[in-house]
Amino acid sequence: MTSYNQKVQPMNLNAPTLTATQPKIGLRLVSWVSLGQGVLLFAGALTILWWLISATPGFVSNDDYYHARIADQIIEQQRLRVEFTVLPHTILNQDDFVDHHLLFHLYLAPWIHYGGMDGAKLATALIGAGVFVAMWVLLRGIGVRYPLGWALLLLGVSSPFIYRLLMTRTQGAALLVLIITLHCLFQRHYRAILPLGFAFVWLYNGFVLLPAIVILYVLAVWLERREIVWQPAALSLSGVVLGLVINPYFPDNLAFISEHLGAKTDIETSIRVGNEWYPYTTEQLLDNSKGALILLTMGLLWSSFSRRQPDHISTTLLLVALLTLYMLFRSRRFIEYFPAFALLCGAATWGREPADFFNLLPQIRALRHIVLAGVVLFAVLTIRATVVNARDDISHATHPDYLAGGSAWLAENTPAGSMVFQTDWDDFPYLYYHNTHNRYLVGLDPTYMQRFEPTLWDQWVTITQGDIENPAAIIETKFGARYIISDTRHRKFARVTDDDPRLRMVYRDDNCYVWEVLPAPEQ
Repeated sequence: MTSYNQKVQPMNLNAPTLTATQPKIGLRLVSWVSLGQGVLLFAGALTILWWLISATPGFVSNDDYYHARIADQIIEQQRLRVEFTVLPHTILNQDDFVDHHLLFHLYLAPWIHYGGMDGAKLATALIGAGVFVAMWVLLRGIGVRYPLGWALLLLGVSSPFIYRLLMTRTQGAALLVLIITLHCLFQRHYRAILPLGFAFVWLYNGFVLLPAIVILYVLAVWLERREIVWQPAALSLSGVVLGLVINPYFPDNLAFISEHLGAKTDIETSIRVGNEWYPYTTEQLLDNSKGALILLTMGLLWSSFSRRQPDHISTTLLLVALLTLYMLFRSRRFIEYFPAFALLCGAATWGREPADFFNLLPQIRALRHIVLAGVVLFAVLTIRATVVNARDDISHATHPDYLAGGSAWLAENTPAGSMVFQTDWDDFPYLYYHNTHNRYLVGLDPTYMQRFEPTLWDQWVTITQGDIENPAAIIETKFGARYIISDTRHRKFARVTDDDPRLRMVYRDDNCYVWEVLPAPEQ
């Protein structure tokens, strides 16, 4: 309303009028600034992640070698459902093989096929940089102040998180899909949930995590509004079902899920599997992920310093952080999820309004800038320490030449498809990466053989531990293998082979030995 004492300015009839087709200059500028921030964040994150992943000449972890080679096979064989014949004594035998990371392998295939190992590592770093941008987009969407700073803080939450983000495996892509899912939920883009659920099944065998997060969102909305938002839950479940059924491996994928998850339900009493399946000690978790734990604690304490009631956004992110923390307590491999959601929880609570903490006392209010400067300094130092620790861990990854010499000898001197008896189940990714010419006994997970052929598994364990004298006859007749490869750490087994007249060492280097089983003497 115009005051009577206010002079009314005459209207300039010649001034241009704003129409619906003419964008506001301010909004357009903000849009370009936001785009520039996103590009800058992506480029900066990619530079740091590439620097980290380049600390090793090879891949970051053992299984990366398998994922790279199976992805390459998609192009080599020109098939969506690859012919996988290299583990006939496991649940991944030729008839039952299921690629439970198919979507990731489809993404990785051109990178490894045309760019080699460096191409695959770049593909991994690109996914990691995408995680940072997705965090930034989500934080901007829910109104968090300084979303760029919060997103960069992801570098400081946990060194094992950064380490696992740079594995050429599916966890980085899985985290990216989950963050996009949360963004769609908060922006009420529910229709996107169905294709995301479908894609998640093709991407990751732990696909139940996506509908679980959607259900936590539905619960959070109900707690805030007493309203049941059923659409996203129904769409996520529908997407999962469609992903399972519309699948090149259906119905074998259902049987594989049952076998794979069944072996992990009672992991403490089962055979020893990879370390990633076992939990951290409390001391280890406090040491390597203190940033994530501080952020979760901030989220839990927020209500004590704020007059605003928690909304469905902060409640959802708190519930997801607690869910993934519980998963982490069960298995250290879930360090790939918890730190990111702990950061989102802390940002959603403390980053969307000025903290009442600074208004409690005049002295605190006067020191506000000093406190903020201290927080920024602490964050910078934490990021630096985390990045340095992650690079140090990556630099100690196994060299890509491990088993390469023995694998090359086998590929050049043995019949195609001949069985190789190996003495360690986790050597398989290296053997398969360097040599798809042969077949192997066990790989990826020891339970794959133990559950498929338990008697053969028991014999294999006994032989590899060096408890059977003259093992050549059993290796040939029971396992169908005329060639043996072993790393140099199996010293007891190597001593046993010295006394077996039917075993002849045909290759050796600093990493491995290869033996040939000689024909049995005529009676």
